[in-house]
Amino acid sequence: MAKAWMAALAVVAAAPLAAQETRVAEPGSTPPPASIHDLWWLDGLWQGTGIEGAPATESWLPPTGTTMVGTFIQQTAEGGILFSEHMQIMEEGGSLVLKLKHFNPDLTGWEDKDGMLTFRLLGAEFCAAYFSGLTLRCDGPDKLVVAVRMKSDAPEPKELLFRFDRAERSRGFSNCDGTTLEMNECMAAIRERASERKARYLAAAVARNADRPDLVALIRKSDAAFEAYREAECEAVYTDYEGGTIRTIQALGCEIALIDERTRTIWQTWLTYMDTTPPELPAPGRSR
Repeated sequence: MAKAWMAALAVVAAAPLAAQETRVAEPGSTPPPASIHDLWWLDGLWQGTGIEGAPATESWLPPTGTTMVGTFIQQTAEGGILFSEHMQIMEEGGSLVLKLKHFNPDLTGWEDKDGMLTFRLLGAEFCAAYFSGLTLRCDGPDKLVVAVRMKSDAPEPKELLFRFDRAERSRGFSNCDGTTLEMNECMAAIRERASERKARYLAAAVARNADRPDLVALIRKSDAAFEAYREAECEAVYTDYEGGTIRTIQALGCEIALIDERTRTIWQTWLTYMDTTPPELPAPGRSR
């Protein structure tokens, strides 16, 4: 079975053909400049469907240096493991490359000891990365499409298509234990750290654009609109849990998640660069 699936998943590396989602490199093409931080939106746990509609899961860790590490699990219709993948997206030659290895349920590999599949970047857009033979792109808020071009003798290329939803984001409970009061205090401290970091990133964005006062005014206006949204949204969460002892924890979790999301937006929009210039501040992760 492993050899059959390995052959089926081999990517077409010949002349480009039209396909719905995937693209392949033109002969002699040069990968475009890109940074691992361009794929910040991929970070997280994604759950959905894959081969023959069976469940599939994909997860990506935040960048470590110039590399993002990911895993993929394709289940069977009965809930077992059909195969899994270990993946890495890394900076290489001023661009990005995605490399992966397949494993059977017993962890024996499909590829040779040093073998792997390699997909080189063709283009990156906001919330989309097109590698030669493999596409990763957003399909709406918190939705991900992954498409892989398959080797085939058919006139038109075939694709494996995977559709995922982002798993419910953590509200930070794993960082806080104890009584309800102790958890409230712990969550409030995390919220304070998240707010302080957002303020620091916002100040850096304003400083970077200090010579453009009109733009700075719009950045501040946007942040004020976010604060109004955060307050209303998390007040709604608090109201929804009215009468429950965890209402404060739920509301604080809402605030932490939204503040972290806003910090990430500030960083991506105003503190990173289109070329390979390093960001002005580190990529913000989850507040703790």
